[in-house]
Amino acid sequence: MFYKRVKQVFGFGDFADDSSKPFSLIATADTNQTLVKDAPGLLVGLHAINQSAAVKYLKFYDSRSKPVAGAGAPVRRYAIPASATGAGFVVPFFVPARFAVGIAFTITGAQADGDTTALAAGDVTLTLEYV
Repeated sequence: MFYKRVKQVFGFGDFADDSSKPFSLIATADTNQTLVKDAPGLLVGLHAINQSAAVKYLKFYDSRSKPVAGAGAPVRRYAIPASATGAGFVVPFFVPARFAVGIAFTITGAQADGDTTALAAGDVTLTLEYV
């Protein structure tokens, strides 16, 4: 007896390529204003480590240009725990975080959206997986 074969397709919505791309950053001595992708995208994984004695704040923007720290409202905010020996978090997004315009972020030293507190070089190590 023969059965019709059905191929399962795994992916992220309307994205043709279902494999993620890595992005990695070791923080510099500023607010790390970064554009990851200048087109619609999905954030599918996040790993952040903080090696300073103070909490740092990762703020994502739905933007196709490099964000300006302290300007505009982030669409996602993550506090990166503090520890001189390294503390942080890993987030595997089981439902990907959609960015309709582009994926961009800043990392600052205080929680407020208007904050422009710079980090010290090497305070945060960040790895993103995105589509």
